[in-house]
Amino acid sequence: EDLGVVVAKIRTAVVYIVGRRITTKATTTASSSLIAFAPAVVAGDKMGSGIIIDSRGFILTNYHVISEITDIQVSLFNVHDKTYSCDIIATDQLKDLAIIKINTGFVLPTAKLGNSDMLSVGDEVMAIGCPFSLEQSVSHGILSDLKRTVDIDGRRYVDLLQTDAAINSGNSGGALVNMNGEVIGINVAIYAPNRFYCGVGFAIPINHAKLFIMKVIYTKGE
Repeated sequence: EDLGVVVAKIRTAVVYIVGRRITTKATTTASSSLIAFAPAVVAGDKMGSGIIIDSRGFILTNYHVISEITDIQVSLFNVHDKTYSCDIIATDQLKDLAIIKINTGFVLPTAKLGNSDMLSVGDEVMAIGCPFSLEQSVSHGILSDLKRTVDIDGRRYVDLLQTDAAINSGNSGGALVNMNGEVIGINVAIYAPNRFYCGVGFAIPINHAKLFIMKVIYTKGE
């Protein structure tokens, strides 16, 4: 589809997450690797992205985005000068996944989840997130690999998607989507000798998160 059509399908379902750090542990680059998580850390705040997966306010993000922070606030697309406090509903530290929930009083737009098992190297993708606090920024590229294994902060991640779509600090927890506007990955890390985009980014395949999502939605949904 036209890139603008793809963006319109997903952009309203991507949120900006910010919280006050309660410790500096694990907020810097990986200790022995050039691969680093991709949240932003600015003036004592830790920032990242999230994906609305249920119209009642359930949001999927990375565990490392919401860990070790307090007073978590969520900003919605085109809702200016207002943030929403949230509750942490469930976490899976091993898979680096978390679901948080906000209460807005109105129905929220949701992302459509794709099938990450149907991807091929060379497929076009778009990354949507909030790098450097620039909310709902969009980048475009291709899938470079489907089963990349990397070590980040002493933790091994297997079968990650690799892309050259620009992913920077603040993109963690944001959406990697196919050309149908479907989420096929959760942006998680970058190859970053200087913590800036070098053409190599990584995402957790969305199929790795589906069971976690279903358990939370069907057991904790109101």
